[in-house]
Amino acid sequence: MSAIAQPTATETTALDTTATTATTESTGDGRSGHTPAGGAGAVIDRPRHRPDQPAPRVTLRGVLLSEWVKLRSLRSSVTTLGASGAIMVLVGVIFAAILGGVLSGGGGDLNSEFANNPAGAALQGTMLAQLVIGVLGVMLITSEYATGTIRNTLAVVPKRLPVLWAKVIVTAVVSYPTVLVASLIAFFAGQALIGSGGIATASLGDPGVLGAVLGTAGYLTGVALLGLAVGTLLRSTAVAISTLFGVIFLLPGLGQLLLPASWKDNVLQYLPSNAATSFTSVHHVAGTLSTGAGTAVFLAWIIVPLAAAAVLLKRRTA
Repeated sequence: MSAIAQPTATETTALDTTATTATTESTGDGRSGHTPAGGAGAVIDRPRHRPDQPAPRVTLRGVLLSEWVKLRSLRSSVTTLGASGAIMVLVGVIFAAILGGVLSGGGGDLNSEFANNPAGAALQGTMLAQLVIGVLGVMLITSEYATGTIRNTLAVVPKRLPVLWAKVIVTAVVSYPTVLVASLIAFFAGQALIGSGGIATASLGDPGVLGAVLGTAGYLTGVALLGLAVGTLLRSTAVAISTLFGVIFLLPGLGQLLLPASWKDNVLQYLPSNAATSFTSVHHVAGTLSTGAGTAVFLAWIIVPLAAAAVLLKRRTA
C-alpha cells in the first residue's frame, strides 16, 4: 500500500483550516469577514466572538460540509477511492477474459470453478478492492491524528460525536456509488468477455445476480466503515491497517488451520468476510449463514466497533 499517497502535514493543516471555516460559517451566524479600505495589503477584519454574544452554533450540516471538503480536497483520499473502483473492474475483467479464452492461462481451473457462476467470475475484484477501500476508511481519521489537526477539528466541534457520524455518512455516501458503478462495469464487461468464448453468461435479471452485485457494493462500503472504526479506535495508520487486514484475511485462514473440525463451521461463518459471502454470492455457499443472518452479522461487525470508537472519541484526549 506504499503507492497510496499520504497527505502531508502542510496539506492537511491547510485543508483543516478550510474545513474548520466551513464548519463554523455554515451555522447560520450570517457574518463574514470583509476587507477594509486600504487595498490588497490591508488586514482582513473578521468579527470575533464577544462574551455578550451567543457562540456560533455548530450543526451537523456544517460538520458534514467540513468532512466533505477534507475528503474531496485530499489527493490521497480521492486516489484511494478511485483505485478501489479501478481494481474492482481490472481484476474482474482479467478473470472474465481468462474464463472466456481471450487471455490464456488458468482457463481450465476457472471453468471448473465458475462454469455455473459467470457473474461470480466478473466480481472477483472484491478480494483486492476491499484492501484498498479499507485503507481509505482508516486514513480518513488516522491522517488527522498523524498531523495533529484532529485537535482543531474537535475544538470546533466540542461534542465530538458529530465528527465521527459525519465521517461515517461521507464515507458511505462516496464509497457505495463508486464501488457499485465499478461492480456494474466489471459485470457487464466480464459477461461480454465470457460470452466471446462461447460460454453461458449471466444477466442482472437472473436469480441472485442483482443481489450479488448490490451486496458486493454494500460489503466494500462496510469494509470502509470498519476501517474508519478501527482507525478511530487505534489512531495509528499502520496499526489500524494491520488490524483490519488481520480481521478480514488472517483470521479466516488461521481458523481453517488451527480450529478443530467440529468448531470451524460454528465459528468461521461469523467472521466478517465469511458472513458477507451470504449476500455477495449468486448461489448460497455451503457452510455459510443465510442471507438475512449473514447481513445481520456483518452489520454487527460495523456497528459494534463504531459504537466503541464513539465512546473512546468522547472520553480520550486528542
